[in-house]
Amino acid sequence: MENAAVMKPALPKPPTGKPGRRKPPILFFALILMLLILTGGIKHGVQMAREYIEGTKGHVYLDEEGNPEVIPEIHEKLETHKKRRDKCIQYAALAIGDGYRACYTCPDGQKTIFLRADEVWKYGETCDYETRKKDSEYEMNQVYLVPQNYGTKDYCFKVQLDSIYLYKKHPENLARLERTGIWLKRPPGNKIYR
Repeated sequence: MENAAVMKPALPKPPTGKPGRRKPPILFFALILMLLILTGGIKHGVQMAREYIEGTKGHVYLDEEGNPEVIPEIHEKLETHKKRRDKCIQYAALAIGDGYRACYTCPDGQKTIFLRADEVWKYGETCDYETRKKDSEYEMNQVYLVPQNYGTKDYCFKVQLDSIYLYKKHPENLARLERTGIWLKRPPGNKIYR
């Protein structure tokens, strides 16, 4: 039995996977999930804790001191509108070519007027110039918009009023009177004195 093989103890198998990296315990995932639920619940609870004033459809609530307050989204919309009113344009709508256009200011119930290319059809102001340029009324009357002044809504409105009121002495209006006998109190496209 001298040649009998000596039995060596079995060695443990080496671990599989990357060394030094352990799987996070399930307790860790449960803790993260509970934190997410708790955070969402607190946010929902704050919303639910607000006492909304009846009839405001969730827009006005009472703060901690019992004073009415609007939701933050309303403040955001207000600031957006205020900023838009700081960047406005006063423009003139000019005839694209010679032809007839609608006339809201013509005498004796006349519904159209002949304008030469680049004559004023209307003065206006807007804080959304790109949308205004695509207005169907301008397309229908074959006019294009030319920015004349930039500024606040109030400034552009005042310049527009000046342009409309002083159209009475505008050179093209006086030339039209001499040429055709038609004189207009306002540009043909300005329905009212705004």
